[in-house]
Amino acid sequence: MFAMFFEPDDPGVRERMCAAFTDAAVRLGCASTHGAPRAWGHSGRTIGGPVTTSSGYAWLRVLEAPVDKAGGKLWTGTQVAATALPSEVPRPRLLDTADWTKKGYAYRAELSTYVTASVCSSTPGLTAHIALPDAWWSRLRWATDTVAATPIPDDRPRVISQDYVHRTIPRYLGDTGIDTTVDHWTLAHGDLHWANLTGPELAIIDWEGIGPAPRGFDAAHLHAYTLGVPEVAARVRDVFADVLETREGRLAELTVAAILLQAADRDPVHAALAPLRPKPCPEPAGPSLNQA
Repeated sequence: MFAMFFEPDDPGVRERMCAAFTDAAVRLGCASTHGAPRAWGHSGRTIGGPVTTSSGYAWLRVLEAPVDKAGGKLWTGTQVAATALPSEVPRPRLLDTADWTKKGYAYRAELSTYVTASVCSSTPGLTAHIALPDAWWSRLRWATDTVAATPIPDDRPRVISQDYVHRTIPRYLGDTGIDTTVDHWTLAHGDLHWANLTGPELAIIDWEGIGPAPRGFDAAHLHAYTLGVPEVAARVRDVFADVLETREGRLAELTVAAILLQAADRDPVHAALAPLRPKPCPEPAGPSLNQA
């Protein structure tokens, strides 16, 4: 039903986040489901799990950050998606939120509708063939088109910056022979991979990274996370052919490839997706793909 990163090694993080989850349940008037496993975000930054409310099951997710680093793109993404996107886009519905601070940490709790369908993969990258009906692929294409056509909310930060694209593509991919100027920015999920998709009934989860991105970014991102299963990667490419087989689509693919190579330097989850190990050199500041 949900994907999990590894439980954090630090017992202090585990204890603090489990306590925050309990606190969040009280604040939002719900109760933890006895014996249910917890879904951990990268490095224990988030914790989620099923809860019960007066209306039935729901999903509770808690984010943590030091007080001086709270807020910003990842902190507000779920709420931005809830207000900006048409209700027809298949995703959990945000029910309520709560914010508080405790002992130098800030917390945001998000209570959402419970998605009964299973995630397509327990890890971001697809590792085994998955059979999905034609209607699922059609709905995915419709959903990504709808997101891209949605007006970008005021002041919403970009998924990646133009400067980042200019610097990172040549650093990790060398001379690609393509102008790295992004001419068309559209709203994107920003982290579209197989642990954020459910099937056989489609729901797109984890919207914290929503924001403007190069046109075709979501399609390129999903394709990159599918390359380990060539037959499914071919289906992704076919579904999004008119997006990817353009100058903008090619730039989106190069951008995603560079991001993955950068992430592979510091993250074993993405290292498995990287066929190349570039020579070390000073790393540009950039977005983390470890959004959970």
